[in-house]
Amino acid sequence: MDSVSFFGRQMMWLFLAVSCLSAILLGFFIRGVIRLVRQSLIVSVPLLAEQEVEFPDAGRVVLCIEGPLFTRRFARLAYELRAADGAVVSGRPALFRSRTSGFSTVRMELKVYEIPRPGLYFLRISGIADAIAPDPRERIVFMRPHLARSVGYIIGIVLSAGFFITGLVFALLCFVSN
Repeated sequence: MDSVSFFGRQMMWLFLAVSCLSAILLGFFIRGVIRLVRQSLIVSVPLLAEQEVEFPDAGRVVLCIEGPLFTRRFARLAYELRAADGAVVSGRPALFRSRTSGFSTVRMELKVYEIPRPGLYFLRISGIADAIAPDPRERIVFMRPHLARSVGYIIGIVLSAGFFITGLVFALLCFVSN
């Protein structure tokens, strides 16, 4: 009987250690995905028909829309990005439209552009209704692609949360059975 209770006590401490380690990893992954989204931001501009956008680096950028939840303002808009010399920057629709939501706003990826060189570009948005008053919460956001790293962090969050709950449940079961 003593060996069973000794084994149960040791397992309880093992499950508690797994649960604590998983809680630390859960915090690390949550902080990492929040930091990743913040660091991926290049520029955020208001929703206007025409405006200048400056990109500090060449490479792939993602055009995102940002606005209040359930807004229809972005429906049926067309986006065109031109270099300072007038050349059109080719863009393609985002294959996986990732979405970032808060309590009052949402950000969704729409198009992916390959910026050939850093500098000033012109963004033209057609289809904006002038009769509707602009909302300062409606913005166009350019970000660096981060979908693959975000998915990695999300998998880490799910696994560490699962290990945390499992370790906690089994530790409580070992405690109750002793």
